[in-house]
Amino acid sequence: MDERGLTQLAFVGQLNRQFLTKYHQKDISRWLNTGNRTASGVIGFPKYETMMLIAEFFNVDVGYLTGESDEETFSMQRACDFTGLDSTAVRNIRDWTGAGASCGAKDGNAGDSQDGVDDTLDGGAADADMAPSDADDAAARELRRRTIDAFLGSEEFPKLVGNMLTLCEMSSMWRDSPEKFASVMASVAEESDLQAGFTAELMVNAFYGIANVSFQQLLHNAYPIPDRSKINDLDDGAADDGDTSRSGT
Repeated sequence: MDERGLTQLAFVGQLNRQFLTKYHQKDISRWLNTGNRTASGVIGFPKYETMMLIAEFFNVDVGYLTGESDEETFSMQRACDFTGLDSTAVRNIRDWTGAGASCGAKDGNAGDSQDGVDDTLDGGAADADMAPSDADDAAARELRRRTIDAFLGSEEFPKLVGNMLTLCEMSSMWRDSPEKFASVMASVAEESDLQAGFTAELMVNAFYGIANVSFQQLLHNAYPIPDRSKINDLDDGAADDGDTSRSGT
């Protein structure tokens, strides 16, 4: 409700319009106080059918409402557990590749139908009956998926993230404990007989430089494109083919 900016009255109004139900604001108040103790006992969960409607309204799983899952859907929870990433990172990947749009709005449905979506995306627009706009969307999603696959699947990827570890550590220290960061830089500066600020700048730039080199190597590995010499060879080959074709004619 907070994320959508809904008051109790606005929520119950939208819920009733969407599902043709007849809930009241006092019902919303009772749901929000689930687990609290009153003079008549502990307030229990709503009926399961009601929780199903609430979950569908907010596009989450019932388990998220009951606290069984910390993520909005069980498929997201499984993805986070499997990858070790948080839901923001997983959602960013899904949103960018268009997986969420192609699999349905709800992650729970998306996870169950992922295999079918992959079959559809293989080879781009697989269905002859697919409208041109749908075909374009499928081709765009496939290209985005391949972009991420090539990046994360590159043999240079572990090297890149390995070189990013110290940057992440320094960044986290600077963000979470600036005093500790300053103390570490002062200690390093004392050993190197340099000013703390200058030492920090040298270290940060050095680690950025190492990460940038690794990133360039990953780009060349993940997305190989011919260099000038190979392009010249291609041009020469095309010219030879043209001469042969003309002489044959």
